[in-house]
Amino acid sequence: MIILVFLSPFFIALAWVLYVDSSNITMIEEFYKKNSCQNIYNYKSRYKAICDEKVVIIKNQFSIDFSENVYIKYSDIKDMKKENSKILIKTDSLDESLYFKESIDSEVFYKELEKRVK
Repeated sequence: MIILVFLSPFFIALAWVLYVDSSNITMIEEFYKKNSCQNIYNYKSRYKAICDEKVVIIKNQFSIDFSENVYIKYSDIKDMKKENSKILIKTDSLDESLYFKESIDSEVFYKELEKRVK
């Protein structure tokens, strides 16, 4: 019984973190849906998607601030290359690395990105 008393704050904190994370996912999905985004991937708390005119990267943290999103316009991309399960994108002002869990995911994302950049 004493063990439950000592562990209850831990379980409450864990439940709160899971609740906050699930509400973040809902907000991110709504953002991408509203901006007509496709090819949405999540890896290491970073969501990446190909939208109409740009790539949008959202960092999933405890509180999401959509003003801190990374936007990469297709017209600004100077160079991009695929290395295993990551894609390197270079613009005049930014060098961004997009990591994927599986190399097949990075391949699909890269091919779609290539279509839009050309």
